[in-house]
Amino acid sequence: MKVLVIGASGLVGSHILQTCQQRGWNVMGTYHNFAQPGLIQLPITDGTSVQSLITESQPEVVFLPAFLSNVDYCEQNPEETYQINVVGCLNVAQATRDVGAKLVFYSSDYVFNGENGPYQETDQPDPLCVYGRQKLEVEQKISELLDDYLICRIAWVYGQEKQGKNFVLRVISTLKNNQIIRVPQDQIGSPTLANDIAEASCRLLEVGARGLFHTTGIDCMNRYQFALKVAEVFGLQTDTLLPVMTSELNQVAPRPLKCGMRCDQLHQTLNWNLRGVVDGLSLPKGN
Repeated sequence: MKVLVIGASGLVGSHILQTCQQRGWNVMGTYHNFAQPGLIQLPITDGTSVQSLITESQPEVVFLPAFLSNVDYCEQNPEETYQINVVGCLNVAQATRDVGAKLVFYSSDYVFNGENGPYQETDQPDPLCVYGRQKLEVEQKISELLDDYLICRIAWVYGQEKQGKNFVLRVISTLKNNQIIRVPQDQIGSPTLANDIAEASCRLLEVGARGLFHTTGIDCMNRYQFALKVAEVFGLQTDTLLPVMTSELNQVAPRPLKCGMRCDQLHQTLNWNLRGVVDGLSLPKGN
């Protein structure tokens, strides 16, 4: 299979790239700011460049994990991030349609208001913040523009990554340095291993699945509990790990609090689940 991964230097994208390569697929990847060997630079806001690359490479599948995912930055800079997160993604969707390829887009639990999770695919989205509204708009436009697509809603993604930005790596680094880290105990969600998102995506492709799938780990917990699990698995002291309420953190963007997602549809389609937190955290590097 010939595939293109747009945003292949990020956490999710790098694992998609690796998982496709392990399957022996013909894989090409792009990056924007974080250069990596073998990847092509592509700003998705440049519609002409996007169109040219996809037209020339003629992929059968385009994975689109690229997104500016700093939630507070999106809240403070809605116009700038709209150009990347909505216009840029739709540039990719349009070019994908033009070559008759399948698009796999990665959305978020932030499309929900967090009042009564965990959520199913049939539950009504109601995003609280700019980031969530941008994700939802792309979801809706893709479903109007394309017939053959996958939208995978993901959440609380962790795993090995070169940039070291995800929650788990930050918790490990902070606790190892005996520094204080304040973690909300009222934000509930579904921690998800990046490796498993990539594996689920490829399995869904292999069975010809289409449409919307919640694609998260099987556990649902609050962020403080998640951080405690990280400390437990990695043998770290928790004296500097402080539980707080979200309101104490003064975050710019409102967060959905009682979130989490149910993946019954994915399980019924694949007869397989993404790993829970302890199994995911215990995975050796490189697997």
